[in-house]
Amino acid sequence: MKDILDTVILVMFVIMVAMFIINFNRQQIKKHTDKFDGNKKRNTENKEETINE
Repeated sequence: MKDILDTVILVMFVIMVAMFIINFNRQQIKKHTDKFDGNKKRNTENKEETINE
């Protein structure tokens, strides 16, 4: 019985760690894509301003 309980707890721990890593990576990817989109938008605005001048 103790072996089964230890196995279940170990599996739950591994799943929790995996979910943490997946969510952390998703958050970092979103942060960098938002930053990339902001830079791209800023660059196009700067190009439009220089063209208009």
